[in-house]
Amino acid sequence: MRVLLVGNPRTVMGFNRLTKIPSLNLASLAANVDKGLAEIKIADLIVKDRNPQKHLLKELEEYKPDVVGFTAMSFQYQTALKLAKLTRNHSENIINVIGGYHVTADSENIIENDDMNYFDFLINGEGEVPFNELMKALNNGHDFSKVPGISYRKDGKSYHNSRPALLKPEELNIPDRNARIYKKGFHIMGMPSDVIETSRGCVFDCNFCSIRNMYGKSFRKYSIDRILSDIEDSKRWGAESIFIADDNITLDGRRYMKLCNEIKKAKFNMTFAVQASVQGFKRTPGLAEAVARSGTKIIFLGIENASDDALTFMHKSNQLKSSDTIEVVKELKKYGILIVGGFIFGYPDDTRETMLNNFRYAIKIGVDIQLFNILTPHLKTELRNELIKEGLVTNIRDYSKYNHYASNVKTNHLSSEELYKIRNMMDARYPVESGAILRLFRTYPMFFTKLMFRMIRREPENWINFVTGFLRRN
Repeated sequence: MRVLLVGNPRTVMGFNRLTKIPSLNLASLAANVDKGLAEIKIADLIVKDRNPQKHLLKELEEYKPDVVGFTAMSFQYQTALKLAKLTRNHSENIINVIGGYHVTADSENIIENDDMNYFDFLINGEGEVPFNELMKALNNGHDFSKVPGISYRKDGKSYHNSRPALLKPEELNIPDRNARIYKKGFHIMGMPSDVIETSRGCVFDCNFCSIRNMYGKSFRKYSIDRILSDIEDSKRWGAESIFIADDNITLDGRRYMKLCNEIKKAKFNMTFAVQASVQGFKRTPGLAEAVARSGTKIIFLGIENASDDALTFMHKSNQLKSSDTIEVVKELKKYGILIVGGFIFGYPDDTRETMLNNFRYAIKIGVDIQLFNILTPHLKTELRNELIKEGLVTNIRDYSKYNHYASNVKTNHLSSEELYKIRNMMDARYPVESGAILRLFRTYPMFFTKLMFRMIRREPENWINFVTGFLRRN
């Protein structure tokens, strides 16, 4: 049996300019199918995003898969559906499977609508066990009732099989990078890159977070030896930089410090980028220095908001205060680490002034790359229920806009359009007014010079909006 796993080509606006990260979940699926069940290849279309349909069709014609698997967050789902339609039109004999967060959150709806004309199976939650069991069923008798975690239709009826227990980390094989058809094009700031995880899950209760739908309220840690082997494997395939995709790697700060020390001892001489929490650094003295020594140059911090009231609304006040963020960012920057600061706007009491306060706060603490997101009412989150109850969700059904960039909510003081306009204005002004653009050019001169000319050539409209938005300053 031949299987083609398809990486979604759509990313959050602007993110793909700075980095293109390969799909970790597809490489993990490929690695955790029992030997002999299937030949598996991965077409990660994130590096073919200018014409993904053309490249998928080429792989379908040349590889002739029996099964094609897709994955999607909510904003990527319509893209995955279009690719599934192309696959079904190419051959009605191909079995289409889709998993990921959106399917996990919306399988009850998807299975009852016309989308099931293009999908044969939906995978809910963590995918390694369901996908492996599905491969067994397709090879040996087609008894899908015993495949955990899948949804499907048979004889006009819908079936939702219960999800399996979460895997123990030691049961997961290292991702199969050899399965990737496209070996080049993945990068972080121009450096050839790969992706690993050192843990799965988070135990916090942030009301906007969707990860609990995938993993429940859990935190599972890989062994240090397994992580080092994964890094070594990435390097073997040409990576010079690694993105660590953990949901909350700093949940166990002392364990993360030990990992950093082992990475330094192993002398990988690679650049690492990681997403982390302010709380983890605050509670673990010496962690910032250890992280820097390991080769970590970029850290995404979920700062969320300068207002402690906003943090309370997001159920994050038990994790950090704005004063903690100031202290942690200062320490990280002392070690030359580039800070990607994630902010979220659109909570009910947001006004133009509260948003500008965040703008000034980001400049004050020295955020290098700003991610000014707007609250997204993701399916099956507490936030969605709260905002719908208050009548503040302006887009309930068009999930293609659930990308953290589009405005899907309003506040008690701002319309959805005003929220979007103010955020865009701040985005245009921030790189110059903060001095961040000069810091980035000094740190990555070749990459940002090429990026600037590429934007002028390929995205003249966005470049014009950037310049005029800065000049308007309103």
